Amino acid sequence: MLSQRYIERIVTLCFLLLAAAGIWHFVRFRSSFDLVPALPQPDPRMEQQEVTRKTIIGEHFQRFAESQPQENAGSWPGFRGPNRDNIAKDSPPLRTDWGAAGPKVLWRQELGEGYAAPAVAYGLVYVLDYLEEAEQDALRCFELLTGQEVWRRYYENPVRRNHGKSRTVCAVSDGTVVSIGPKAHVMTADAFSGDLLWTCDMLAEYDGELPQWYAGQCPLIDQGAVILAPAGKEALLQARDLHSGKVLWQTANSPGLKMSHSSIVPMVLQGIRQYVYCGLGGVVGVAEDGELLWHTAAWRPPVWAPSPVQISNQEIFLTAGYGAGSAVLQVTLADGKWETSLKSAWKPSQGPACEQQTPVFYKGLLFTIQPKDAGSRRAQLVAADPARLPEILAGSGREERFGLGPYLIADQKIWIVDDQGVLSVFEFAGQDFRKLAAHRVLPGFDAWGPLALADGLMILRDATSMACVDLR
Repeated sequence: MLSQRYIERIVTLCFLLLAAAGIWHFVRFRSSFDLVPALPQPDPRMEQQEVTRKTIIGEHFQRFAESQPQENAGSWPGFRGPNRDNIAKDSPPLRTDWGAAGPKVLWRQELGEGYAAPAVAYGLVYVLDYLEEAEQDALRCFELLTGQEVWRRYYENPVRRNHGKSRTVCAVSDGTVVSIGPKAHVMTADAFSGDLLWTCDMLAEYDGELPQWYAGQCPLIDQGAVILAPAGKEALLQARDLHSGKVLWQTANSPGLKMSHSSIVPMVLQGIRQYVYCGLGGVVGVAEDGELLWHTAAWRPPVWAPSPVQISNQEIFLTAGYGAGSAVLQVTLADGKWETSLKSAWKPSQGPACEQQTPVFYKGLLFTIQPKDAGSRRAQLVAADPARLPEILAGSGREERFGLGPYLIADQKIWIVDDQGVLSVFEFAGQDFRKLAAHRVLPGFDAWGPLALADGLMILRDATSMACVDLR
């Protein structure tokens, strides 16, 4: 009887002989084959989606509950709050004596992967979510006190994962809510009923180009108009009537800027109110009637997420990630002529900078989170005096690092969330940071969505969830 090992050797030898015969046959007759290299091909399913699915912005609606809007409720009506500066000026006193259990969590909601953060008005919470299974952008409305979903307005919009999908903050004013989706679809709805008012496809209508990680621009509602930056071939900035969507004015894109992840900020420079926008290719100042006042290409980072910060009557602090660092732009007006000059610039290891969030200018000081390429101060909370830039006055220390997390000022304190969802509170006095409290509030990762605060209730989000904590 043959041993098991002997049988296995015979089987192996037969297999090798068959393989050798196959190779010889291929080589012998290879001239009869047309050899084509196996190159990557587009996914036919994605092609089919793009052919058969036409985006109809806001076409679907669902109501889940009835809710009575609170006209006099506290609000955080858009990106960086009421004044677009991330300072809660009217905040009530906020508790920091949480104990081991941490601050009281009123509710939690699961969201599609992304960083889109909430806006709060009328006792309601609005967030532009992405419904991953259905592949839909969804403007969702929740009750502030309970987290109960009231309604959602949504539409099909297949997008591939690219460091999350949603990443913008809605704007709410005069009973109206405006959102911008990951592919720059603008959707405007009645803030109470969810009824669709008007839409705009900024890429299709203005021949624009989507930023590297989808649209990050947050809409601005100002003086009854929605201010947008299509940054297309013809239109740079535009104003649309809040309720009808009618174009009120439009700025020609003579500087040739492209859409960035930065958002438009109203400023008063040299006594003239204007809109400042940092697009890919430079910075512009646009008058309230759409006239291009000034533009500069003196500082042009390849990726731009933070928004510009005004630090004086004629100076703007600019910062961006991926090695760009920061700069101070000086804007002057003489004899009716606007001029710009780069007052100073530095790398992230040399002074204050930020990669994703927008720095806060508070009581004459700049507060920011240093980017990952800032050397020994990477990911630290730092303070700087604009008169002494690029010097850093103080940092939170080697043990206190926050990744790309968001921060705001409320109750004369700095509230900050790290990448893992830990909420920390600091005071800054005597040129030093003092930690008051810290507790992990969010369960997930990449807690990068900007914070919202209304009536002592703070809403935070990580990549896949949102939570409301009671700090009153």
